Amino acid sequence: MAAEERADRGRLGTFVWVVLIVALILRVTVMLTVFNDAEPYTGDGPFYILNAVETWRLGLPGPEPTGTTWRIEGATTSIGPGYPGFLIPFFQLIPDSQPVAQVVAARIGQAVVDTLTALLIYLIARRLFGERVGRVALVAQALDARAIFVTGAIASETLFIALFAFFMWLYLRAADQQKMGLYRWAGLVLGITLLTRPVALLFPVLLAVHAWFNPVGRRTALRGLAWLVAVAALVLLPWQARTAYLSGEITPVTDTVFVHLWRSAREDGDQLTTDEALREAAEEDTGLTEWQGENPHTEGTEYVAAATEHIAANPLGWAGRILRDTVEAWVQPYGTVLAVPRGSGVRQAVAALVGGSGSLADVLAIPALWRRLLMWVWHWWALLAGAAGVVIASRRGWWRSFPLAAWVVYLTGVTAPLLIEPRYVYPAAFALTVFAAYATVEAWDALRARRGLRPAPSGAATAAAER
Repeated sequence: MAAEERADRGRLGTFVWVVLIVALILRVTVMLTVFNDAEPYTGDGPFYILNAVETWRLGLPGPEPTGTTWRIEGATTSIGPGYPGFLIPFFQLIPDSQPVAQVVAARIGQAVVDTLTALLIYLIARRLFGERVGRVALVAQALDARAIFVTGAIASETLFIALFAFFMWLYLRAADQQKMGLYRWAGLVLGITLLTRPVALLFPVLLAVHAWFNPVGRRTALRGLAWLVAVAALVLLPWQARTAYLSGEITPVTDTVFVHLWRSAREDGDQLTTDEALREAAEEDTGLTEWQGENPHTEGTEYVAAATEHIAANPLGWAGRILRDTVEAWVQPYGTVLAVPRGSGVRQAVAALVGGSGSLADVLAIPALWRRLLMWVWHWWALLAGAAGVVIASRRGWWRSFPLAAWVVYLTGVTAPLLIEPRYVYPAAFALTVFAAYATVEAWDALRARRGLRPAPSGAATAAAER
């Protein structure tokens, strides 16, 4: 493992620093020119801001606030404290009289976080596949239009992806080097990640498979994984205890997962988009009459029971909807609506062109259409080349890259029955970027070899040989 240890201690070269600086400048520029207002650009954004402004909501019930335009009673149980906690300094240190400054400052903070994500992706790719792949992954992530524009939304994606990528890098190091300290650090970061978004709660189950086949030492790897899970559980425990006290039942960090499962099981679940529709459907299926809009204190068991009944009544129909929605979630890049001004009419213009009532000139006249096109290019490169990279990596030795590939499969499987949409699978994009960079370098080397040129000496094959 000497090669991995040298790589971890290795200094970042000039190339890496230049790309990171460019990535940060791009993101900050977009924040100051495109997202220079107080609009959150997401439906959940006002609720995150509310919890950052009225911080008592992240504790136990306190006095009912005055002056808020988003009336939600009681302390929050529908989200974890991670992302609101990230927002708190921007909304507490900057006066409320400057709402634009508050939101723009938060976005610049997210620009820094997303730049760190690019660095982490480089470190992960370099560890798994060598320096050249790391550099390709770094450039791809730095210029990824999806990441750049998603950074402008007041939503948890940017922070969650950075934290999970940090966890992944620590875990890969721990698995290679079998150091208990690295496993503990990975557990700490995973716990914080789960408080930001709990979707990765069961991911250690797949890591147990990885630990079982650890070629360095199974027993040590399993012990390290046990430390990882224990530390993550300790981080989660206070919030879990607090949420259980408020809701009366133990929930996986938040309680909305039950509602999403129930809505997904209903044929009209994706159409329940208003509080009134949700309340009526909930009363119909569960008999509950205390629905509280976007922050429900619900009995999760009631919603799970209702979901089970719907699924049992038409299992093939439910499975078909899940499959259809999953495919659609992966086909559509996340963030395209953020790339063009609201009301641009992209779908209408494209539909008119296909239907023969519009022209290509109408489509090309859409403001900032090139941004959306860039998202599609990056998205499909990551999907197609990423899939090829997974195949190549698995054929040459699946164990080292297994956690990264497992994350894509796991995230898809966990979110599929929860009203899956592009936003839910987007946190797997960084893993596909790493695999796509690997496949791209391999394809380039294969092309050079066919032309009788010698492959570059620092490729993945050389990295594997050093290991």
